[in-house]
Amino acid sequence: MTTTAAPASDSAALGSSADGGSEPCTLRERKKQQTRQAIHDAALTRITEHGLDGVTVEQICADADVSPRTFFNYFSSKAHAAIGLDTVDVPDAVRDRFAAADGPLIDDVCDLVAHTVPLSADRARAKELLVRRPEMTSMVMRWMAESRQSLIAAVSTRTDEDTARTAVALVMSALTEAAHRFSVQNQADLATRLRAVVAEMVALVTDR
Repeated sequence: MTTTAAPASDSAALGSSADGGSEPCTLRERKKQQTRQAIHDAALTRITEHGLDGVTVEQICADADVSPRTFFNYFSSKAHAAIGLDTVDVPDAVRDRFAAADGPLIDDVCDLVAHTVPLSADRARAKELLVRRPEMTSMVMRWMAESRQSLIAAVSTRTDEDTARTAVALVMSALTEAAHRFSVQNQADLATRLRAVVAEMVALVTDR
């Protein structure tokens, strides 16, 4: 794909919740969130202090009080755990809602992205990690590229692939700017912010 990946410092600010869907409401879901957050916190602390190669999965598990098997239920690698990111797949309910929607395409893509990309509870620490450990940047860039592919596939259910790529590139660029500017509270708030930033972009292009 030829679109430019978002700057890692802003991209990383978006990930560490359990998924891109709605907030958890059951005890089981809350416990899963807490376990994921504990693993993320342990990995982030360790890798910020010692670097990616200076930390083992076993050390992270000991700090988080989980087994390696539990670790890999949540993250595919210690790098992903440190950033709080793993490959983003569009949730089935979000994909179905997008496919059935009939609003303006870009508005609906903003909603799709907002309900797919996880929100961060510790943006400052994630950005500090990438400043102190620049070797982590390549992993974040790969995550962005992989996540775009999932989003493009979903958007292609309503339009041709070229248009889907352009729409996703536009909204993901808005996502980077929104992450830089705002502290969003939930997915609905993020969708609203994305639409506002996209509107600014369009205004800049048309105001000649």
